[in-house]
Amino acid sequence: MIILRLILTLVLGFPLTFVGAAEPDALYLTWVDDPTTTMSVVWHGGSTFRVMYHPIGDARWMAVIAQPQVVPETKTTVYVAHLQGLKRDSTYIFKIEGSRREFKFRTLPSHLSREVRFVVGGDIYYHWGTEILERMNRAIAYDDPDFVVLGGDLAYTTGTKRALKGRLWEIERWQSFFHILQRTMITKEGRMIPLVPVIGNHDVHPKGLVKKSYPAIFYEIFPFPEEGKAYRDLKVGTYLKFVLLDTGHSWPIEGDQTEWLKSTLRGDKTPYLFAIYHVGAYPSVYKYKGHISEAIRKNWVPFFEQAQICGAFEHHSHALKRTFPIKEGKKDPEGVIYLGDGSWGCPPRKVRTPDELWYLARSESVNACWFVHLSKQGALIEARTPTGEVKDRVSIGCRE
Repeated sequence: MIILRLILTLVLGFPLTFVGAAEPDALYLTWVDDPTTTMSVVWHGGSTFRVMYHPIGDARWMAVIAQPQVVPETKTTVYVAHLQGLKRDSTYIFKIEGSRREFKFRTLPSHLSREVRFVVGGDIYYHWGTEILERMNRAIAYDDPDFVVLGGDLAYTTGTKRALKGRLWEIERWQSFFHILQRTMITKEGRMIPLVPVIGNHDVHPKGLVKKSYPAIFYEIFPFPEEGKAYRDLKVGTYLKFVLLDTGHSWPIEGDQTEWLKSTLRGDKTPYLFAIYHVGAYPSVYKYKGHISEAIRKNWVPFFEQAQICGAFEHHSHALKRTFPIKEGKKDPEGVIYLGDGSWGCPPRKVRTPDELWYLARSESVNACWFVHLSKQGALIEARTPTGEVKDRVSIGCRE
């Protein structure tokens, strides 16, 4: 059926719209390529394989055919449509073909011609209910960010306690996660906020726990530049770059990933340069001498310091933290600040205090995400709770 419809569309040259097509089981946005001229639309299920879109001010619909892939051991088909050649810093209306619901998305500017906003947080859809998660989502949407970075442990679908539940349970859990985001993280103008995923320990099963004859569901529901590889960089115009890393969940910290990081950071002159990953090099709850933290400090931190990155966002500890600037294992005003610590929607843990850990400038057992506002003058970074209360604030200048 899909092949037949594709042939008819290509030959006849007009869209085949199926009125009353089933609504998708999940719908979200992400980026694989340039956020100023592209957008990737992802949906699960439904009875169509195309996304329709047009820019504000031009009502002529355009269409892109999605790439479908069935998730093994489930009945779910994941569709990914890559929209390219979009106008920079522009708002579009989009919908899945046949759907009655329309949404908006916005591309990013190529220069800092306006303030660019994003939010970073991790450890999101925990098993203690959704009230805090939904309140945090609404606080995020109220700030009208251009996008959010999900810092790992997104839906808590994997681990020893969940290994026996199977892939059908996993995909349903993921879809529940996306339903909550779609309902609560929409701006007042109806704009859907793109998601930039970072891998965490509860996003893929530990090695050897389940059979690996096909990819982890995390890699089947999020598209990446390289299949099965979550570490990558994301460059936004002339002003912003992220290095998004894997703290040993699918790829070792040492070896290829470290060599890639070294090469990616070498000589980079982007005004705003951030690292984002899951397990912290400077944790607020977990042990400072944990093997993953030590591996990050040994392999990645020297390159962070050499490149003089603007900051590193860490997660996993379920608390709020900000470190002093750190260089060569000591407080240093020329060093790197580490922000965290992964408490978007999970129960906060008992955090250690600045009196207990030399590197902590601020810590608290509270739910929070980091809200970042970029301008030509600098970056204002605030830790906000689900009620919008500002718990911490730091300003960072752009790199010369």
